[in-house]
Amino acid sequence: MAEEGWTQGDCQTAPGFPSLLINALENLGVSERPRYYSREYEHHGTLRCRVIMVIARSERHPDIQSWRVTATGFRHQDTYPLAIRKTLRYLCRIFEEHLTPTPMRFFPPAIRTPVWEARMRSLERRRHEVGPLYQVANYLAALDRLFDEQAHLLREQIHRAEQAELAVRLQQIRAAQAEARAAAAISSEAIAQESLRQARDRRMQEWTRSGTPVPAIGEDHVLLGTPVIGWGPLEMTPQAPSENPEGSTAVREGETAAQPQENGNIEDGEQGLLAHSAPEEDSPRE
Repeated sequence: MAEEGWTQGDCQTAPGFPSLLINALENLGVSERPRYYSREYEHHGTLRCRVIMVIARSERHPDIQSWRVTATGFRHQDTYPLAIRKTLRYLCRIFEEHLTPTPMRFFPPAIRTPVWEARMRSLERRRHEVGPLYQVANYLAALDRLFDEQAHLLREQIHRAEQAELAVRLQQIRAAQAEARAAAAISSEAIAQESLRQARDRRMQEWTRSGTPVPAIGEDHVLLGTPVIGWGPLEMTPQAPSENPEGSTAVREGETAAQPQENGNIEDGEQGLLAHSAPEEDSPRE
């Protein structure tokens, strides 16, 4: 653990929880001092600390194996006492039967079992006989309950702060992604415009080399194959000769005969039509 940033050491006798833990372990047959491992790290921008307390095996009660407790705080100075207090609570739970003859039977365990609650009710009934013990036990239980409430409130506040910080980071990431998408869209549009301009330039060069008329400004294309005619008089295109020249001549003579002359009259025109009309089948021949 030391290679991964962990520091280790043995619990020393100090006022408060450390001395109480060492004395209780010695009375239970644990001669080896509790050993701790501490590591400080940063979590979501906040300095945190984790302390692991390791309790050796008891020589007087070999049926209880070695055990450990983990506590998390902000720095080693406040996490270390927290780990020792938590170790005391688990000690009162693990060695509950073995602590019955000692005053530690009134200490609040990690899990308040029905046995411990029955002891506290019995102590309350005898509060006139053992006044100081009752008062100290109640005072310790009240402090322990207050500490649990404050710790729970602190955990909720830390959780809300971490969630708020996470939401801010997500918003920043989304804003950065939106900016990246906008920049990519602008870049793609610029590339498309440049490609279109290059394509138009190539088309203009091809039209210039091939002699194809170039479209006017604002037009996308011209009709290829359409002759470009300059200004001047329009000339009639001569009609192609018909396959049956005799029929065509007869038709033209008929049309000419059918039309009245400008200086003639209607009767002459009608006589001309009658003269060229075909004889009917029922009429007598001359």
